[in-house]
Amino acid sequence: MTFVETNMFYAQIYQFMGLAFIGSSFLLWVGMRVTSVLVERDTDNIFAKVLAIVFGIAVSLNYITISANLALQLQNHAYSLKQFAAQGIDLPATSLGFIERMGGGNAVPEFSLMGNPLQLLIGLIALAFCIMPLFVPMKSANS
Repeated sequence: MTFVETNMFYAQIYQFMGLAFIGSSFLLWVGMRVTSVLVERDTDNIFAKVLAIVFGIAVSLNYITISANLALQLQNHAYSLKQFAAQGIDLPATSLGFIERMGGGNAVPEFSLMGNPLQLLIGLIALAFCIMPLFVPMKSANS
């Protein structure tokens, strides 16, 4: 592949990953909303709570995985550009800056959930918001 084809390939991946991130963020909100509704209704239905927990875990893991995959794609793009530079192809200054910012190494990047620590933290906090309120008794206004 040429330099231009590689950049276009990654541009399409970034568009898809952006849409997937927006969708996973929405599902994360839905998971927290489901928990909120169950807590507001003070439900004792264990089946509903189990479904809310499973859904919360699934959407949190989806959010974390998509965020980590986006970080991996950025690292893969920087690695590809670095390979072009190693072959003697003149890269624009923006590409060289991207490689430097991403810390493009000499080895092929590998998937890691720690690829984007901030998004991992957000996903874990959202997971806590999806699960913990189901087990913490609400103080009623009448008490």
